[in-house]
Amino acid sequence: MTKVGIIGTGRLGTLIREALEAGKAPECELIGISSRTLGITPMDLVAKGAQIIVEAAKPEVLKEYLLDILAAGVSVIPLSTGALADEAFLEQVRQTARNHGSKVYLPHGAEGGFDLAATFSLVDGMKGTVVQYLPKRTPEMARNPMAALPEQFHGTALEGFALSPGHLNVVIAAALACGGFENACYETRIAEPGKGGFALELENDWSKATLQLSGKPGSPFFGSIALSAVALLNRITSPISF
Repeated sequence: MTKVGIIGTGRLGTLIREALEAGKAPECELIGISSRTLGITPMDLVAKGAQIIVEAAKPEVLKEYLLDILAAGVSVIPLSTGALADEAFLEQVRQTARNHGSKVYLPHGAEGGFDLAATFSLVDGMKGTVVQYLPKRTPEMARNPMAALPEQFHGTALEGFALSPGHLNVVIAAALACGGFENACYETRIAEPGKGGFALELENDWSKATLQLSGKPGSPFFGSIALSAVALLNRITSPISF
């Protein structure tokens, strides 16, 4: 059994904990949860023998502990992938993981198709675009943090992420799956009434592909995207992977 720890006791951390306790990752054993309120640090999870730690807290927590966790030979699945938009920090992460035999595994979150994006990036002309479909503006929409996003935007992945760093972690993860920030863009479009979601559009000199995830704003589907971390745990630990 692979020993797993979780950082964070909020909504996303709770979803992951419940999934592990329900046996959704049968090759994994949950050995502890870290949070400031519990008085347990991520390094306490390392000391308890965690082999993989799932971060479901905040980017600042990830930046505080990620290098130390990796240096201890423990791998990490971060949900706060926006922390990796800091390119100097990203290079430190790469080097630390190389030096200590640990890894950072990126969950797809509200996106998908990272395996296909990585394959596309092996061919010249790679371009990936994260498209966010915004619900049409309504009085109710004003309370949604996505209301601050422009209705029509097209820019680089880093420019897009900067529009709402607290909510666009997926843009950074998708850009890295596409082979790097230079290969990826971010775009907003207005969705059909009552709909919202993301798409990943891929293109290289050989072919094109689009993968779209959509649903009603506030639907349980978008709350359950944290389960992509559990699916990733299964791919890492299963005797048969893909």
